[in-house]
Amino acid sequence: MKRRNKTAFGSIMALALGVVLISGCSDDADSMPMAEEEKASLRVLHLSPDAPEVDIFVNGMDKAVEALPFAAGTDYLNVDEGMYDFAVAPNGGMVMDSVLDITDITLTKGTFYTAVAFGMLNNISALALVDDYSALDPGLIRVRAIHTADGVGEVDIWNIPEAGDPGALYEDVGYGAVGGYLELPEGAYTIGFDVDNDATPDLTFRLPALPAGTVANVFAVKDDSGVYLIAQLQDGAIATISPE
Repeated sequence: MKRRNKTAFGSIMALALGVVLISGCSDDADSMPMAEEEKASLRVLHLSPDAPEVDIFVNGMDKAVEALPFAAGTDYLNVDEGMYDFAVAPNGGMVMDSVLDITDITLTKGTFYTAVAFGMLNNISALALVDDYSALDPGLIRVRAIHTADGVGEVDIWNIPEAGDPGALYEDVGYGAVGGYLELPEGAYTIGFDVDNDATPDLTFRLPALPAGTVANVFAVKDDSGVYLIAQLQDGAIATISPE
């Protein structure tokens, strides 16, 4: 079905997908992204489970990226400030087959962004997240939770230690909401999702040990298989975490 979406959410999605046209992957998983003073830094993450692979056309020119699939992300790309047009078409299509046309998108300098398309196709939305790479104290990691599990209502998110009582990390996180950053001691964590507000986790996930200095986005995603997490690190690496 052909849709030409001119909304702000659609604009962010097109901007996000446009980022992949010349981006690459870092060889150093421990390195922080490098900023360029006069550039904007953006990366993209495709979290729409039933969306097809897409091709991206930039400024009405030739195809710049081909067959971007679900759960694929990129490293940051430093781009000039300026205005951009994007056309998003199903894989194998042409510019005139675009299902999403966005014009006059302004990129501004000095900030790191993660742009995320999420939700099922009939409810697809987008977020532009600002990533914080300011200095961390020794021994700490910086993580945040983002609720992109379509069909799941508000959740409470708990830290479940091996000893002692669980503690709430976030309360009443709605669909499409972005939790604030948490700075935590390095190591592995077990987290629980309480979906019915009874102070008892209904789903638990074991996050792998993350070394000091890690900055991560942790997304909740839902498809036909159920709810799971996708963790995105500062170097663009992505890990899928299933419930226990």
